[in-house]
Amino acid sequence: MSNEPPDRKDDELASNDDAIVGRAFRRSLVVLLLVGAVVAGTSFLLERKQSAPQPQVSELDTPPSRQLPLDRIPVARFTDITKEAGIAFVHNNGAYGDKLLPETMGGGVAFFDFDNDGAADLLFINSTYWPGHVPAGKKNTTAALYHNDGQGHFTDVTAGSGLELSCYGMGVAVGDYDNDGLEDLFLTAVGGNHLFHNEGNGKFREMTTPAGVGGSTNDWSTCAA
Repeated sequence: MSNEPPDRKDDELASNDDAIVGRAFRRSLVVLLLVGAVVAGTSFLLERKQSAPQPQVSELDTPPSRQLPLDRIPVARFTDITKEAGIAFVHNNGAYGDKLLPETMGGGVAFFDFDNDGAADLLFINSTYWPGHVPAGKKNTTAALYHNDGQGHFTDVTAGSGLELSCYGMGVAVGDYDNDGLEDLFLTAVGGNHLFHNEGNGKFREMTTPAGVGGSTNDWSTCAA
């Protein structure tokens, strides 16, 4: 049993009670201050929102519309002068009824000055008959080279030019691959391509094999540029 006097115990209990009451009071005071701050802040924001000026809406007059003149489609007239120009080329797709895909494509054409006379000449790329389907009395077709006389008239100079090759032609690219000042030709086709060197004087020599650009006989090259 404790020998402490009763008065001392009472004093300690009273002191503990005072400490508990003090802490509770301080906490209550902090809570009240926080609540007051929240209420004050909310009131300030509400008053500020209510006092914000309302946007003014002004009606603007629509500017007068301008009446612009309607565009007129120009009239373009073309006259077929193929026959008068001396061009008689006819493309042959070699169709015989099986409706093969290459038959749906036309041959390419090139405007180029093969003799450097200042007038653009014409080369038409032709296809030909499929093997085993050459009609009786017909010959395999070739490309067609036309020389421009500078007056709008063309002459077929294919014979003897070296371009009488019969192949299933597709496209053609023109360029001076050896920088000799003469434009050379690269023909694409079904079954391999063909490179022709311009020898001058309207003559071309095939250089496909030496240049190694023929491709496989199973290849199908389409356009060229």
